[in-house]
Amino acid sequence: MPPSFGLCDACAFQRVVGNTRGSRFSLCGRAREDDRFPKYPRMPVVRCDGFEPRRDDDAT
Repeated sequence: MPPSFGLCDACAFQRVVGNTRGSRFSLCGRAREDDRFPKYPRMPVVRCDGFEPRRDDDAT
């Protein structure tokens, strides 16, 4: 079962990235332009001011 990243799993700005050892991390796209958001937030995220729901046609 894949790890749960909490609220990030349903966010349009999330991108899941992995490393060569098989670990997976949730990368916050908001962090690229806004310093208030951590690039790799502590999991699980339960509240986020930058959350926007992912549309069905958004890729992860």
